[in-house]
Amino acid sequence: MSTTLTDLATFIRERLPQTRERLRQAVQADSSGYAAIPAHELSPALQRSVETICALFGENDSGPVNEWAPQIGERRARMGLSLDDMMIVVNRIREFCWQELDAFGSDRVSLDDVRRFEDAIHEFNRLLLLGYSQAMLSLQKELRDQAEQIEAQQKTIRELSTPILPLYEGILVLPLVGAIDSFRAGQIMERLLTAIAERQSDIVIIDITGVPVIDTAVANYLLQTARAAQLIGAQVILVGIGPEIAQTIVQLGVDLRGIRIGANLQAGIELALQQLGYAIR
Repeated sequence: MSTTLTDLATFIRERLPQTRERLRQAVQADSSGYAAIPAHELSPALQRSVETICALFGENDSGPVNEWAPQIGERRARMGLSLDDMMIVVNRIREFCWQELDAFGSDRVSLDDVRRFEDAIHEFNRLLLLGYSQAMLSLQKELRDQAEQIEAQQKTIRELSTPILPLYEGILVLPLVGAIDSFRAGQIMERLLTAIAERQSDIVIIDITGVPVIDTAVANYLLQTARAAQLIGAQVILVGIGPEIAQTIVQLGVDLRGIRIGANLQAGIELALQQLGYAIR
């Protein structure tokens, strides 16, 4: 063990209560990510980082750097700091350590001492970035898992918001509830056509009792869905048209020819059964 390096480590540690502010200011001046960290939190962290480097080259003790560098790298990743922020702190810590070496007296250290000194800085930086990169990979996996979970939940919500009920052999009921936009309309059409094809249904009852507003777009969506169903051989019965919606449809000039109309779901079921030659007794 080089006594010169031990003396250098002691020299740097003793000066840290005063010199760490120089390091903090240099880091925060160049990094917006680190600038957002309060000084009372960042200064002790930077001091501990330098102390672990000193323990490595001064006493050949790798324990502190192995524990601290990956830990603080992971913490910075989870705080949302960028790779640029990390590279800035790596460079500023290296510059700080070399400034302290100059203050100690570069003529007092041998070439081997300089190599061990630089190796210690390099090892800290390597472990810091390793902890950061591992945390980023973990965060990316968490985000992917969350995205997949959200997608599964959205799929479930879409299915629940557009239930297609097999009422009787050859008859499907599609009760619509809530507002209908272009995205939901596409989902409705896709699920309905799939259900018709799978069940070989002859009649589809579309119940719009729960649709609060009918405008030109919604009316077109309904017509497109009905015509698409007719193209694959299913008769469409539209029920649940209230007075306000009826007035809106007339004002919009929506052409409902080819679509049978029922006052409510019960009437729609009766029409569907009649179409198939059945009746409720």
